[in-house]
Amino acid sequence: MKAKGGRILAVSVEPPETARELARDLALPFAVLSDVDRAALRAYGIVHEGGGLEGETIAVPAELLVRADGTIAWRHVATRITDRADPDDVLVAIGTL
Repeated sequence: MKAKGGRILAVSVEPPETARELARDLALPFAVLSDVDRAALRAYGIVHEGGGLEGETIAVPAELLVRADGTIAWRHVATRITDRADPDDVLVAIGTL
């Protein structure tokens, strides 16, 4: 991905400090961005209204390849909480960019 000029980012609905702590505590090799107002989630169609434990709006687990202009080049949206894209499918999608 780096060879193609890409990078990995995670988006969290948690406040910025909580997102920073998560990245630090898990020693994540990528940034965790905060989307408290869910604007990015809504823009990319990956919001689950009322899906949280206390009825809060949360993100649907998803992996997106987003172009520099913000458009989606490829997406995998979970159908259940443990559903994730197959890494081989992601690599194929990256290869087509």
